[in-house]
Amino acid sequence: MELFAEEVIPLEDLKVDTWYVGRGRNGNVGLWSGRFFLVIGEKFEQSVIKQEPYYTDDSGCFQPFLVINEGCMVEPFGCLGWDAHYGRKIVFEIN
Repeated sequence: MELFAEEVIPLEDLKVDTWYVGRGRNGNVGLWSGRFFLVIGEKFEQSVIKQEPYYTDDSGCFQPFLVINEGCMVEPFGCLGWDAHYGRKIVFEIN
């Protein structure tokens, strides 16, 4: 059952330091650096970070389809540092 279909996100719409789900040569989740996607792949049976350029008809190997929503902590344990990072409740925006 298909829930929804997404089109490739244009290069000019990508945001630096944002995670995307897509299709890549080494992995299907990538962090956009502004120049390429950082994905986790394998090299000699070791997990490594690899760079994959944005896919075009001529070159590249990562197609971003959807932004990964990392959520926002709404009930943190505290106000500073890790106490603000972790908590009891997080909300996710649904587009």
